[in-house]
Amino acid sequence: MTISKYTSDNAHWIQFGDAEVFIGDVLTEENSKSMGGGFACFLPEASMTWSPSYDEAIIVLAGKFTVDSKDSSATAGPGEMIWVEAGTSVTFRAGREKVWLAFATYPLWGTTTETQANSSALRPVTSPPSD
Repeated sequence: MTISKYTSDNAHWIQFGDAEVFIGDVLTEENSKSMGGGFACFLPEASMTWSPSYDEAIIVLAGKFTVDSKDSSATAGPGEMIWVEAGTSVTFRAGREKVWLAFATYPLWGTTTETQANSSALRPVTSPPSD
């Protein structure tokens, strides 16, 4: 059995289009056979709309984070988690302060057909903006 520790410094960071949304992949096809995971940073008031074709658990580390769908909405703060079921069209959005998240997906989100189809919206960056 292997145990590994990762921090946001280990992440491969991307920016979602022109939105102030930064996703740092840590668990990728390079080191995981079954699930994806990493960190995300949303600058104040930033948002993105997405229709995940994978299940996703989002753990809020700092700030207030809201996920809206056609049928419901959930807002979480530090130490709380939001679950998004595959196939649910959602808008992810930050509140009035910078939001830091950890996330886990099944399967690896980067290998899904949906992510591949939208890859032009994902731009590599060195890191999210610093405080």
